[in-house]
Amino acid sequence: MTAEKTTAIARFFDGDLAPLVRRMADRPRAEGGDDGDGREVRAMVWEGLTGLDALGSSDTVGLAELLGSVLYQGPLLDTLTARELVPGDDLGRAPVALAVAEEPWTERDGAISARRAFVGFAAEVDHFLVGGVGDAGLRLALVGAGHPSITMRRYEETSRGEAYEVEFAGTPVAAWAGSAAEWAAALAGARVRQAAYLVGLAQAALDHAVEHARTRRQFGRPVGGFQGPAFRLAELSMHIDATRLLVHDPGAAGHAAACLAAASDLARTVTTQTMQVNGAAGMRSDNDAQLYYRWAAFESVRLGTPDRLRRESWEAR
Repeated sequence: MTAEKTTAIARFFDGDLAPLVRRMADRPRAEGGDDGDGREVRAMVWEGLTGLDALGSSDTVGLAELLGSVLYQGPLLDTLTARELVPGDDLGRAPVALAVAEEPWTERDGAISARRAFVGFAAEVDHFLVGGVGDAGLRLALVGAGHPSITMRRYEETSRGEAYEVEFAGTPVAAWAGSAAEWAAALAGARVRQAAYLVGLAQAALDHAVEHARTRRQFGRPVGGFQGPAFRLAELSMHIDATRLLVHDPGAAGHAAACLAAASDLARTVTTQTMQVNGAAGMRSDNDAQLYYRWAAFESVRLGTPDRLRRESWEAR
């Protein structure tokens, strides 16, 4: 991603839009349905990002960190991964959701049957990239999202976002995509981008904590002036910088599992500390501290739990 493109996308998120983006997938559990506002904002953000050629970015890691810094929730990162496996001309600017798992599925007469968990933004994409293990090993299929054989159920989970269980019951395959080796390479790239997203999320959470420590006063002085919180925030900043260097290393894809494990731990730690610095105020629905905390909990396990990632990294040595 060129410096000019980075600046344009960063400017796109400036001002009044960033707070809307942070909350565009945040839906109270009691509602059970989308009132349309969140979906409308997400559609507007998608059009803005694709209009700025985010799908053609040459620096997707930098783009992912920028998205994390505004707590973007949407299918862009999944779509970038899908485009590494399916020719971009076949997808155009259409959003894609990943529904890949190394689990059994059924392939018959050019159609697939499978159930996939925690598929992001399934109700708002044009295609699914579905993966599963059959007689021929791991395969990947591109299917249209509007087919009547597809059913989905939205989860009620920590992030209160747009994660779904999706069932494909004899869904026709539009195109077969990528080999198992190509998926492994694409997954490594996706994990590095997810790690960068978490670094951006952690930085935004830390900035929120620093601002609170700067403005909240106790005993006649800002709480950031006391050694306890000041040293804690400085240590978090050091860990963010160190993880950022790891994630932006040109060879990061070679140790993608380790990168994502480190970034996942970072995001959980920083957002937990942000909640603590904010105190009881961090629990309020109008305080972004709880947003960062909840989304870190969800996004930190999206492409593998830290324990699984560390195990994969160790086994690959």
